[in-house]
Amino acid sequence: MPEVSLIDLHSHSNASDGAFTPEELVAFAKKRGVKVLALTDHDTTGGIERAMAAAGDGLQLVPGIEVSTTWKNFQIHVAALFIDIHAPCIEELMQVQAQKRLERALAIGRLLERQGFENAYERTKAQAGEGASITRGNYSRYIASTGACRTSDEAFNKYLRRGRPAYVATRWGSVEDAVKIILEAGGIPVLAHPRRYEMTNTKLRELIACFKQAGGVALEAASSQQKPNDRIYLADLCVRFELLASVGSDFHALNTWRDPGHNLMLPEGRCTALWEAEQYRHLFTVHTQKSVTAGTN
Repeated sequence: MPEVSLIDLHSHSNASDGAFTPEELVAFAKKRGVKVLALTDHDTTGGIERAMAAAGDGLQLVPGIEVSTTWKNFQIHVAALFIDIHAPCIEELMQVQAQKRLERALAIGRLLERQGFENAYERTKAQAGEGASITRGNYSRYIASTGACRTSDEAFNKYLRRGRPAYVATRWGSVEDAVKIILEAGGIPVLAHPRRYEMTNTKLRELIACFKQAGGVALEAASSQQKPNDRIYLADLCVRFELLASVGSDFHALNTWRDPGHNLMLPEGRCTALWEAEQYRHLFTVHTQKSVTAGTN
């Protein structure tokens, strides 16, 4: 069975499109044995302070955010770790992104109504956390709750993925601007889940080169739902582009094989983990590769 990593640097609460409140997320991660957890909600830090209060002494909560960007017509996510959540540049970014997310959410709702889902936006918003900006993840869970699809993943793939009936393209800011803002806020920019962008290896390497040139620091080389060969390939890309390796479950909800800490081991000896790098070791309460695995899933 896959091991449970003590470090998970990518997760979501219902401050964006996660199913758990920040407090529930922290409790679940603790139960799983995770010791360092980053909360990286989509374009918002709204759940950070609640999660940090809930973490107490039993878990290190890393303040983060997952920034939506556009690169060559692809939607690319850049995760930010250890940011100052009150930095003016972060607050300004969230205001801009919130408006774009609202416009997109309303447009998706209208398209879903054409597919037979009445009052889709209002009903999805009612299911979401208070004050959450509605994302495709929220819509996918709403669709699944109606019985139109068996799972939220099926709903996402049938209605919300690029090229599907309720997909809405959004012109987010650039990767370069996102990295600049993250660095200005004292954070560590991480290119999130690189294998989910449905691009060729050539395009992916071009994206990583752009990210690196902009000042990017790490690549999310280990994800919960990942083929072993993809993990090795991404670890090797970390070395090729002189990037550190990060890990993240991208946890949103139960029963998705993305529980906190699930299957996040980096290939031994192929790359340098973010928490092992000399300039960042002091940020983590867990420091060695041996200490990032414990128990079985």
